[in-house]
Amino acid sequence: MQNHSKIRVGIVGLQAGRSWAAVAHLPALGQLSDLYEIVGVVNSSLESSRAAAEACRVPLAFGSIEEMASSDEVDLIVVTVRVPLHYDAVKTILSHGKHVYCEWPLGRTLAEAEELAAMARGRSLIAVAGTQARVSAALRKVSDLIKNDLIGSILSSSVRGWATPWGNTINNTKNEEYLRKGHSGADLLTIPFAHTLAAACDVLGDIKHLSAVVHTRYPKVKALDTGKVIDADAPDLISVIANLSNDVPLSINFQGGHPEYGDPFIWEIEGSRGKIVLTAQTGHTQMTEFKITHYTPSSQQPELINIAGADDPLGPHTNVAEIYRRVASDIFHGTSSAPSFDDAVILHKLIDDIRLSSARRQWVIPSTVAW
Repeated sequence: MQNHSKIRVGIVGLQAGRSWAAVAHLPALGQLSDLYEIVGVVNSSLESSRAAAEACRVPLAFGSIEEMASSDEVDLIVVTVRVPLHYDAVKTILSHGKHVYCEWPLGRTLAEAEELAAMARGRSLIAVAGTQARVSAALRKVSDLIKNDLIGSILSSSVRGWATPWGNTINNTKNEEYLRKGHSGADLLTIPFAHTLAAACDVLGDIKHLSAVVHTRYPKVKALDTGKVIDADAPDLISVIANLSNDVPLSINFQGGHPEYGDPFIWEIEGSRGKIVLTAQTGHTQMTEFKITHYTPSSQQPELINIAGADDPLGPHTNVAEIYRRVASDIFHGTSSAPSFDDAVILHKLIDDIRLSSARRQWVIPSTVAW
């Protein structure tokens, strides 16, 4: 039970000016200072924690996640470290009865995600996974347009996206090499593709069955900062075709790198009375700015759709802030509005279904379709 006027936040993995916590979570929480206060930080060492706390003007520096999770000064702990570290961090936090917001993917594997979701459920804690594309104002706008029958019955939908750093090079070995290793659980399939897939299912409906091909096209990748060639076995091309629960066909194709021409992301939704097209300058749909265009057979010019709040500067913090708004509602009012660990498990299962389909070269009925 929340006993304070503001939710007191501790952050796991904060490096001033350069970490995801610094560029997304700090400004998001800064916009919501009526709801939240940042009280603590923990990094891999107490020295690093103190440096981050001083640089970001956070009052408390902790020597370990265990120390932060056991502190009476913290209500919600945010996990922003690399995916392989999520499981141990979140398990410690939940064992101390703290609410948690963990960046997606929840774990390296489905088994890790299922265990963490069960822990959170058993303790009746708010446990949120950062699938930020699902709360994007643009994608919520598209969902409303479809529900309001702007383009009639949906006939088909197709998505094409590109994303770095999954092309034939990486820029920063320290920060990007692990993204090219399959065992890390952080790759093109589990990050930009999964964010997009979750949002597409929210907008269009559940997947009834699917067929997929998952490739590693670049088993050798050049690191531009060192000149060395590294071995890579993580997916860098994914192609999925699916039938949705309403029998609408959906295709999603993602590949690493950047296109030679055209938009790096395009999503077409074809209806009986027109078409909606979303474009963006990256396939990282969890943090990009979309342009929405409406086409009809009779229109001379396509119509650009206004997105509420689009006048505000959009950045990595925008969707993160929306998740924090929902977390506050869930904590203070008992709602269930933020993407939960249980939602994350469903997405993890669907990712595994995609891998299974690719490995077996056959259609797969998802183990669950309850979005």
